[in-house]
Amino acid sequence: MICVDGESLSIEDVNNVALKNEAVSLPKDKKFWETLEKSRRFLMDYISTGVPTYGVTTDFGDSCANQISPDKAGELQRTIVAYHGIGLGNYFDHETGRAVLLCRLNGNVKGGHSAIRPELAKKMLELLNKDVIPVIPQLGSVGASGDLTPLSYVAAVIMGQRKVYYKGKIVPTMKAFKAEGIEPLLIEAKEGLAIMNGTSVMTAVASLAWKKAERLANISDFLTAVTSEITRGKDTPFVAKVSKIKNHRGQMESAAYIYKIIKSSKRVYKYEDFLKTQIQTLDGKTFVKQQNKIQDRYSIRCAPQINGVYRDTLRMAGEWISEEINSANDNPLVDIEAGRLYNTGNFYGGHICASCDYMRTALANIADLSDKQAEIIIDGKFNGLTDNLIPYTKDDDPRSGLRLGFKAAQITISAIRGEVQSYCYPISVTSAPTEALNQDKVSMGTISARKLAEQIDLVYLQFATHILAAVQAIDLAGYEDFSPFAKKVHDEVRRMSKFVKDDRPLDEEATKVAAWLKSTEIFQS
Repeated sequence: MICVDGESLSIEDVNNVALKNEAVSLPKDKKFWETLEKSRRFLMDYISTGVPTYGVTTDFGDSCANQISPDKAGELQRTIVAYHGIGLGNYFDHETGRAVLLCRLNGNVKGGHSAIRPELAKKMLELLNKDVIPVIPQLGSVGASGDLTPLSYVAAVIMGQRKVYYKGKIVPTMKAFKAEGIEPLLIEAKEGLAIMNGTSVMTAVASLAWKKAERLANISDFLTAVTSEITRGKDTPFVAKVSKIKNHRGQMESAAYIYKIIKSSKRVYKYEDFLKTQIQTLDGKTFVKQQNKIQDRYSIRCAPQINGVYRDTLRMAGEWISEEINSANDNPLVDIEAGRLYNTGNFYGGHICASCDYMRTALANIADLSDKQAEIIIDGKFNGLTDNLIPYTKDDDPRSGLRLGFKAAQITISAIRGEVQSYCYPISVTSAPTEALNQDKVSMGTISARKLAEQIDLVYLQFATHILAAVQAIDLAGYEDFSPFAKKVHDEVRRMSKFVKDDRPLDEEATKVAAWLKSTEIFQS
């Protein structure tokens, strides 16, 4: 069970609750609940003085000059929920909805800064543990003031309105509530803003995407290792000292992962052995045209430098996402220690937007690396095997000229690579003013996170197609000479896709391998 205390929720926790339905709890210690109650009393005492309090006893955004009496504060919160019911487009799935609800609960209980009632925290917890999850449209957030429109669907569900995911279906909220014995809870003063005026949608989407993206680092390094094996590369680029000299942690990790695979391969040369067996001596000549080149192409030789950037970007993005998960990110915020109320901008999703922008660029680079490596192993001019990885076929074979192998697969890899690269434009710079120029600089973080999630799915499809080609090459080159790990991957893939002898459609097999890549633990060791 995961305890939601506003301080210690991890990306791993978010994924476990979202994808594995792990149960959650709130802290049992007395101080936690006293803090929530004290902050709530502070807020209610504050507004009773008649001082205008943004979004509580004033209208919202550019309309904040309109002040209302404290007795209207609850109705005002229900109003903001109502008019933000303009989310459009496809829905976030059930798992993302769970992640959103969890992140919102965590932010709202941090230090009492959101000044919600304890019963609201308990209600959000109840929805999670009974798996009654808000249905949230994907379109409508500019990422500041947070995810107002999509999070309005969370607030509305708490009050028994709109729709939820329940037992595998989308149903009216009250139907699920009645089935589970859940009582709706009216949103009161400040609580509409507390739920809506934050970054929890973009943070949830980014958390789920990050975890999927993390898996791709090792898969990319495996593709480098097996490409080196197929093409009979050298071990030099992956020797630990090389990366240590360069000084980047990600590169060191990448090189180490690759070297661990290739060190036991009979097909990758130790450089000294390569010089002895594959290079002619001058024997007194002033010039020799060597048949074998002493170094590999950049797509192999520079792979740790390329995927090293990806690994370091993952690390940075993971830190920023984790910090955002455990932030108080609505407005206004209560500071019971200082006895102050802050009108501020913690709802701005700049770190989420930037982390997802950076991730999409790094992803595009490893997708491009894969495209170049796939060219080397599919093109008969470079792979040392056959054109397009067709089986060895004699000229007088009845099937001669009727086998094209992985020709179209290479085109598909390049097509996906091109689409992956189209996601690289930094969404953070698309900010434009809205809401009567009050929201004149916005983060666009939710869009950036959504684009990252879409891009990641494309990369999995590309890598799956690349792996199909690599496994075909292993069979053609001679299975026994490959590293134990390459053979292990080969055997797993062959359970989903048999050797391509005569041409056949590979679409369903590639899709199956992509799904396997998202779940297998084989690359994590």
